[in-house]
Amino acid sequence: MPLLSTLFGAAFTIATANALGALLMRRRPAPPEILFALGAAAESVLVFFLILLHLAHWGAFLAVGGAAILAAWFFSGPPTAPEPIRIPLAGWVVFGAYGVWYLVNALAPETIADGITYHLGLPREYLRLGGFPDHITFYDVVPQGMEMLFTVAFSFGRHAAAKLVEFAFLLATVPLIFRVGRRLGASDLACLVAAVFYFCAPVAGITGSSSYNDAAGVFFVLAAFYLLLLAEPRYLLPAGVLAGFCYAIKLPGLIVVAGAVILVAVQGVGQASWPVSQRRWKPILIVAAGAALMMAPWMVRATVLTGNPFAPLMNRVFPNPYFHIATEQELAANLRSLGGVRPAQVPWELAFGDRLTGTFGPLLLALPIGLLALRRRAGRLLWAAALLLSLPWITNTGARFLMAAVAFAALALGMALPRPAAWAAIAIQAVLCWPQVLGAWETRYSFRLHEFPLAAAVGAESEVDYCKRRFEEYNVARMIQRSTPSDSRTLALLGVANAYLDREVAVTWQSAEADRLLDTLRLASVYSGAPAFDWKAVWPERAVRTLRFRMPDTYQGEWDINEVQLFSGEDRLFNSPQWTFTAWPNPWETPLAFDGNLATRWRTWETVRAGMYLDLELGNPQRLTAAVLVTHTPAYGVPLEIHGLDVNGQWHLLSDTPRAIPRPPQDIRLEASRALKRAGFRFLLVPTGKGGNAPIGNVMVGREAEWGMERAGEAGRFYLLRVK
Repeated sequence: MPLLSTLFGAAFTIATANALGALLMRRRPAPPEILFALGAAAESVLVFFLILLHLAHWGAFLAVGGAAILAAWFFSGPPTAPEPIRIPLAGWVVFGAYGVWYLVNALAPETIADGITYHLGLPREYLRLGGFPDHITFYDVVPQGMEMLFTVAFSFGRHAAAKLVEFAFLLATVPLIFRVGRRLGASDLACLVAAVFYFCAPVAGITGSSSYNDAAGVFFVLAAFYLLLLAEPRYLLPAGVLAGFCYAIKLPGLIVVAGAVILVAVQGVGQASWPVSQRRWKPILIVAAGAALMMAPWMVRATVLTGNPFAPLMNRVFPNPYFHIATEQELAANLRSLGGVRPAQVPWELAFGDRLTGTFGPLLLALPIGLLALRRRAGRLLWAAALLLSLPWITNTGARFLMAAVAFAALALGMALPRPAAWAAIAIQAVLCWPQVLGAWETRYSFRLHEFPLAAAVGAESEVDYCKRRFEEYNVARMIQRSTPSDSRTLALLGVANAYLDREVAVTWQSAEADRLLDTLRLASVYSGAPAFDWKAVWPERAVRTLRFRMPDTYQGEWDINEVQLFSGEDRLFNSPQWTFTAWPNPWETPLAFDGNLATRWRTWETVRAGMYLDLELGNPQRLTAAVLVTHTPAYGVPLEIHGLDVNGQWHLLSDTPRAIPRPPQDIRLEASRALKRAGFRFLLVPTGKGGNAPIGNVMVGREAEWGMERAGEAGRFYLLRVK
């Protein structure tokens, strides 16, 4: 039964897409790959609105899909007969062998990092809640075009059904490469070189047989490119839709929209059929409109939720309370880092190494031969597309972000190779990329397929047994599921296998709220040696309505305030409900500087720029003589100004020479637990050992009572703590 439900879930999702594509293109002849592409984009948008309306249920998907299939049966008309794809026997042998390997892996439960965390974690959550969740995290607001399709498949056949949907796009890419090549005048042999190069690439195999969305992204790029190559006005809107769906799949897909607009502007589509005044801009507007249809749902949703249409990125341009600039910058730096790989080593690492998260095989090193294709217009077009599509790799050096670029460059390579060299290239790629051949000389565990999990694929090995031996995150997920109530919230100091978990878990870097709580735990876990200061300023008594703490100069570090203390003579003024706070930047977290908890703090979450400030509006004028800021900013070397707004609306400099007084070490562990509980988290998941946030877990495990917690569960080196 699990295998049957898996096959049904994938088949129904794919059939719905084909039906919608046939309906949308019933007046425009197109090959089946294009119908599949357009229908999948339409299905994704429909699922988005179903989830938005809290109708995320297999019954709703069955009704919509069934209606689409019936409508296509009655109204789409007879299918067009596309130009047949003739693949040589050798190609069928290669595609068949690799296809069986990929299929078996696709049928097994998901085990790969991004798949178990968010690609399938999000669909599982939508089905559990019936709609989008209330919380806002990094993955909640990224475009999720493929995840919408995964949700349909998952509702019927769980993880493997969603993986099969991605696998279908990988398979459909092969004939699509041939169609694109033929439009450009390439021979079938040249197309076969490109198809084998791409299909056998280890990075394509692992992403195309998992719930990653990269293989689907390549498929939609090629589909949009094919329609643009037709250079007919009636295909401009569908081409724009497919280009826009590339953005809906992954944020870097915005580059595909830009490329589509540029190509249309250069080609001058429809010049003979439109008035002279419209020939330049009308094709561009049509393509842009099609792209906007696919991009708008995600951009509008992100804007409504966060005020940032490009959330969770570009938070400096669109400041919001949900994501910190410092976290975005740290993430961006990690993603664009080569991780110790020298630039000269990059080609080898992308071809055979394991340090850039994926490999393409030996033909990657032969791509410079493809520059010979620049002598032809088709070759120049392919290399221009490859260059444009490679730009996202600058921001994320994972090999997956070069898959689309390599697919285009591979076609140029095929066009440049003479016939004997082309067959040799096919044989070399097919043989050297075979998993056992790679494993014979590359023993390091890299990002590629390693097993042929037939028992797990057909259900002879249970999901539990397969996952338990494949990745430790599964045992952690089972521990959380077993040890927490269904309505609980858990803060996790590590990534969690949400695809196997029916609980709300917040991972520390994925939201501003989780960032703040991680910061709190860090402060408390190193309380014995954390450098803290009382930044104290004294001035002659003055009645003020507002105090402004201001940084007059830049500083290559952050500014933070754990607590603000005000004095009138020897008497301290305690916080009042009438007080209001604001700041630049990060006005949303100013209450943390006035909450009476030394384990929490307001931070700029970016390096200090001149003029940054925190304002305290006192409501009624108060006669003040001093202020103390409890801070971890190195107060000895950083200037600070304190200004006061008097009853007449005039600002006065009260002090610009505050004194830094070191604070003695203070145990704030119970205060940290109080902050967790106040934020609604009753459980904390911590790692121990080395790396990441393990140092925090190391000082907590075994001392739970000192933190106001108790142990609720453990799985290897991971511990679940309950906040009392």
